Amino acid sequence: MKSKVIKQRNIPQYPIVLKTVRVKPMFLIFLLIVVGVFIVFFNDSISMIGVLMVVTGLFCLLILPDVKIIEYTDEYAIVYNCREKDDCKLIYWDDILSWQYKWKTDRDELVIELVDHSIETVYSFKKSTIVPYFKKYALNKEKNRRGK
Repeated sequence: MKSKVIKQRNIPQYPIVLKTVRVKPMFLIFLLIVVGVFIVFFNDSISMIGVLMVVTGLFCLLILPDVKIIEYTDEYAIVYNCREKDDCKLIYWDDILSWQYKWKTDRDELVIELVDHSIETVYSFKKSTIVPYFKKYALNKEKNRRGK
């Protein structure tokens, strides 16, 4: 099994990272700010709502931390939810025995079973950023929803 925990500073430069999934929904935050600015300048009757939208967006953008969840390459996925803040786990696509995306009320999770029968759990908030890459690179390894 090639999958292993490494320090983030030791992540190989090649292959190139295809996609990075982060905690913050940057597009929605910028959209909130832009809509808020338009409301402030173009609608006097609800300009206070626009101000609240801008302040909330700026708070999310500048104050709340942004953390990488997972990165994808052609050879492996890099998972950043290790116990140590500086560690990450390289999970090679060949080492995946099965994977399953589970929906929960507070957050979703991707459960990955490796060939040594260890389990990795990746917490997510948006299925469309996780599942397509696993369907592409860990083909025919998805467990059905009932876990059979």
